[in-house]
Amino acid sequence: MRSAKNEISFAPVRVAGVVVLLAMILSLASCQKKPETVTLKVGAQNYAEVITLAYMAEALIEDQSDYEVEVVPRLGSVVVLDQAMQTGDVDIASLFFTGGASGLLHPDIVKQVEDINDPKWRDAAEVFAFVREQSRTVLKREWLEPLGYENTYAITVRRAMAEQYNLKTVSDLQGLSEDLIIGMDDAYMDRSIDGYQPLLKLYELDPFAKAVTMQINLLYQAIRDQQVDVGVAYSSDARIYAYDLVWLEDDRNLYPPFEAAFAVNLSALEKAPGVDTILSQLSGQIDIDTMRQLNYEVDIKQRDHKEVALEFLKDRKILD
Repeated sequence: MRSAKNEISFAPVRVAGVVVLLAMILSLASCQKKPETVTLKVGAQNYAEVITLAYMAEALIEDQSDYEVEVVPRLGSVVVLDQAMQTGDVDIASLFFTGGASGLLHPDIVKQVEDINDPKWRDAAEVFAFVREQSRTVLKREWLEPLGYENTYAITVRRAMAEQYNLKTVSDLQGLSEDLIIGMDDAYMDRSIDGYQPLLKLYELDPFAKAVTMQINLLYQAIRDQQVDVGVAYSSDARIYAYDLVWLEDDRNLYPPFEAAFAVNLSALEKAPGVDTILSQLSGQIDIDTMRQLNYEVDIKQRDHKEVALEFLKDRKILD
């Protein structure tokens, strides 16, 4: 019979073996490469509407996935945002517009259009289908379904001036334009389809006494303070109403549809599957009155973009 002394002498060896085995397992586990966190960059131009929507995208994506989001706000223009999308510096555009330079009139898309004045390019469904398909093949980006409103260009004047000259439509500016100053954003002057020169041509207007360009955020105050007489504003901007400006009817249909939508690079969808489904929760959820109210909260009441974005998502039960 073996002695108790000999039986016990093997215990330290067994324990030591277990310790070594555990150490090896832990060492191998620590050497395994942890999956990298996917970070998506959401770009926005320099005005309330697009920045607010960028923070909506951030909140939804981070709440409903493991992806991280970086908002890149205050990009100078849609041209800058488009370039950032093409280089991959931005993965998601918080807002593009179907009829504008990010859609139908994008330099690489409008080449496929035979006659921009064809009535079909004034049909919202036709324009969206065309822009979505061309964006996929030419620009390698996906347009999500529209949010539910249009942000078109709006020719605006002070109410006192509208009443003085009985101005209701853009055509009513005939015979007056040569004595007036018109203001517009930095990109409008050079738009070849629906910019300044096409405006003069379609409406048979004499050149304005002076045409000045500025950042869109400066335009509304310039109209209100009589620094310019006519402004090419954005129709969803709350300052049209806050400053009691009058939006003249585009009675000759210069502008194509400007439906608002998110756009996502196809490369971003490959590295972050499902992000399009998350963002699509906003499709059809924002009408023009809602967007104006959101803009009012930021531009007039001076509230924080992110705060306004989160409030909207929670009010609509899209976010808890």
